[in-house]
Amino acid sequence: MFRRGGRVRAVRSTGLDAALALALTDPFTNALAGARLRESARSAALSQEFSYAGEEQRPEGLLWHGVNLSPMSATESALDDFGRRMAGRGRRASSVVGDRDAVERLWHHLAPVWGPEVREYRWSQPLLVADGPADPLLSSAVGLRPARRGEEEMVFPAAVAMFREEVGVDPLMGDGGRSYRRRIAELIGHRRTYVVVEGGEVQFKADVGALFGPVAQVHGVWVRPDLRGRGLGRAGMAELVRQVRRDHAPQVTLYVNDFNEPARRAYAAAGFRQAGELTTILF
Repeated sequence: MFRRGGRVRAVRSTGLDAALALALTDPFTNALAGARLRESARSAALSQEFSYAGEEQRPEGLLWHGVNLSPMSATESALDDFGRRMAGRGRRASSVVGDRDAVERLWHHLAPVWGPEVREYRWSQPLLVADGPADPLLSSAVGLRPARRGEEEMVFPAAVAMFREEVGVDPLMGDGGRSYRRRIAELIGHRRTYVVVEGGEVQFKADVGALFGPVAQVHGVWVRPDLRGRGLGRAGMAELVRQVRRDHAPQVTLYVNDFNEPARRAYAAAGFRQAGELTTILF
């Protein structure tokens, strides 16, 4: 993607170990991009979607420029290099997401070109980690379990409702939802979607959206609207932490919009505390 000889170059197989090592210095912040980096290790997507600044074996920062644009563990100099390069190219990413300070510095270069296309700025998204005790008054008897193969059609409406509410766009647009259905089926196939079901309907849903090093990052938390405010979200999250630790990784994280007070209270009750701050810019 980038010309030879500059400070910013494509990550190749010879630099993969160094790139992964840098990303793992902050697995909480880099969970989503890091998971994609590891997933792309044996494909052409590695050099197409990831670049580094500095030296291959001692990178000063990484940039994921795939479906998202995400800086990873980058120095200020590297962020400036990434910003100048990306500002000169057409936008492909549907969002810019990452550590708030890093995104703000990167956005300084991108705003004059990409700014008119922005749909929404979410500057403050607390990054939470579950490392405290859950409220002892929470009931764990909510019936949370991994969704099973064959339950994709049952989970699909809840997943679509969550996406529309959280992201603000319809995942059925474009290809009629085929790619979104594949993603749902993939998560269910890997036992990474957890549900509470009653009467054949999903009441609570959450996904392990990214696995990177010791971290499982939770995405897509949703409670059926008519059941909100009754404690299902809090109890479901407390049980989710226990099951995700058992099934996937010891450290469970997620990020939330700062203005979503009900969700923040539910996460706090389930034992989450703030460990950082992310920003998402949506197009």
